[in-house]
Amino acid sequence: MAAFRFIAWVLVAIAVALLGADGISSMENGEPVMRTTAEILGLVGIDGISLAENSPGGLSQALGTVMNLPLWAVIGVIGVVLTLVFRPMD
Repeated sequence: MAAFRFIAWVLVAIAVALLGADGISSMENGEPVMRTTAEILGLVGIDGISLAENSPGGLSQALGTVMNLPLWAVIGVIGVVLTLVFRPMD
């Protein structure tokens, strides 16, 4: 349980770091900057848009939606949910 709790908090920390990076980029450019999941995956070498387009049926639409969301929101929601699921019980 402690390992999952640690992973959850690491995901939350990564989400905060990504949000901070978008905030700094927004201040530098003078306009709002929000990097999508597809853009960040593209930096790593994964083509997220092709992955979403080549998936079967409803999964294609779901992945397309996730690829258009900011990565900090995707990771943050997963981290917060895991934090709530694996919280210490008294």
